[in-house]
Amino acid sequence: MTYRLAPYTEVMRGDWDRFAEAKGTVFHTIGFRNILLQSFGYRSGYHAVLDEQNRVCGLLPLIVGRNLSLKKVGLSLPFANYTDICAADEDVRRFALESMKRLRAELGLGYVELRLQEQRLPEELASQWSINENNYTFVLPLAGEEEQILALSSGSNRNHVRKVYKNNWFEVSFDQGHLPAFYQVYVRRMKQLGSPAPDIAFFKRFFELLPEQATLLTVLDRETSIVAGGMVLLASPSNGTLYYPYGANLTEYNNKYLNNFMYWEAVRFGMRCGLQQLDLGRSPAGSGTYTFKEKFGAKPVQLQYLVYDGGSGGQGAPDKDSLSFFVELWKKMPSLITNPVGRVLMKYLMP
Repeated sequence: MTYRLAPYTEVMRGDWDRFAEAKGTVFHTIGFRNILLQSFGYRSGYHAVLDEQNRVCGLLPLIVGRNLSLKKVGLSLPFANYTDICAADEDVRRFALESMKRLRAELGLGYVELRLQEQRLPEELASQWSINENNYTFVLPLAGEEEQILALSSGSNRNHVRKVYKNNWFEVSFDQGHLPAFYQVYVRRMKQLGSPAPDIAFFKRFFELLPEQATLLTVLDRETSIVAGGMVLLASPSNGTLYYPYGANLTEYNNKYLNNFMYWEAVRFGMRCGLQQLDLGRSPAGSGTYTFKEKFGAKPVQLQYLVYDGGSGGQGAPDKDSLSFFVELWKKMPSLITNPVGRVLMKYLMP
């Protein structure tokens, strides 16, 4: 079988999304592409793999932008923890991998970065890519009754979940009207962690462009009705997964186990939607969030971040250790500076 690459056009949209829904995830869809392009002004490097009958048999979602060094690069995909190559079979997947090298040259990119979860490079290709295996995602199965899922947790986590419900400290809401309040919590928490935050328009576009998949879950203080935390959740029926890619909480509620409540409400929501698993998102090995998610009963799955630079000696995105000085500086700078600067900077971080 002979395959060829074709740049994405709007004529392809129906075939592209049907293939993404059959073989990929919500992150492979054109809706997610449009969120990225409209929010950050990136260029699209999306290509479909077509067979001899011009049928779509593979997807190469690639975003083209500038990194912090202003080098032109391609990522599949920024603002997503991973996007395995979406292909009909192993032959198509191998063709797609080889095509990434060609796309790098044709698009004039310093490097191409892939973010994989289940897939691994064939041994004969691995030496051509640099590999970062420091990140993990966490997957919690949603099979069975609530008590069966809670039983996967550590004893302390089960106690914390039960205690927060017993004390009736919080209530959960799925009202999108809470988005501005959630956004303020998100910006504040990102600054505490030394990270910029995108403009609120980024989050709004999920509900505009992926209305069937996106849900805002917020947690309110039952006494004051203050939004104390929240999550943007994305449902991906094609692989039975509820994704938690973005969220934050007010740390002053930590002693009331706000995060335990919020995660458990996401579990209950995923079960009501008939999904098979909850993906709790990316954490570096050894981090506090890694430990918390593990105690919740979610299993760590090692991610592979692959960079191909054509032998030019270029590098992928800088790791957190190399940015430690700037992270600490960001925490100390006034919000009057970090808030507007962060909205611009996010385009180049391509997290």
